[in-house]
Amino acid sequence: MNQRDDQLSVFPAFFRVEGKKVAVVGNGDEALAKVRLLLNTRAEITLIADRPEAALMMLVIQKDVRHIAQPFDASLIDGASLVFAATGDRAADRAVAEAARALKIPANTVDQPDQCDFLTPAIVNRAPVAVAIGTEGAGPVLAQMIRAQIDQILSPSLGRLARLATLYRDAVDHVLPKGVTRRVFWRRFFSGDVADAVSLGRMHEAEREAACSIRWMR
Repeated sequence: MNQRDDQLSVFPAFFRVEGKKVAVVGNGDEALAKVRLLLNTRAEITLIADRPEAALMMLVIQKDVRHIAQPFDASLIDGASLVFAATGDRAADRAVAEAARALKIPANTVDQPDQCDFLTPAIVNRAPVAVAIGTEGAGPVLAQMIRAQIDQILSPSLGRLARLATLYRDAVDHVLPKGVTRRVFWRRFFSGDVADAVSLGRMHEAEREAACSIRWMR
């Protein structure tokens, strides 16, 4: 097959990590960055660091991250869903990644995209909504610039609006027919009076508007 410039070499996807062990191996800034990134999720983070630097140790204490104060050993990552090799040493990171693969665990090695089973994007977090920006390792600074632009565009209340929508999904599916009617409802929900009320923090008003919209469109 001929390669084209508009084809990705990676497939963008989201891993389910809630309640699952995700291991970060490293003592310094690289490990600190990965732990901070993972704190956006509900993963059970495990830091493997025999001599963590002060900033990393402070974050571990503040966020109650599980810490294994030992040099890396493959047995320490057994059962993990993902592994981040973040030692700051390229050879050591590759060794961690190889140990993870031997256990059939996807691994990410910092600043070595060719050694990664998966890549970490720049993230705009409006949980449960997330926007992930990746450049296949070619331009991390570019990804951060795009992230900053998207962060300014998306309302801080978007996550609250998405969570509210989940409360009405069953009712909408039961009351409104499939197709155009449902699509119109949800477009109005996410861009009309309901969204406006959520953005102002008026959740009771938003709920009333949502219920009225369902009745009106029946």
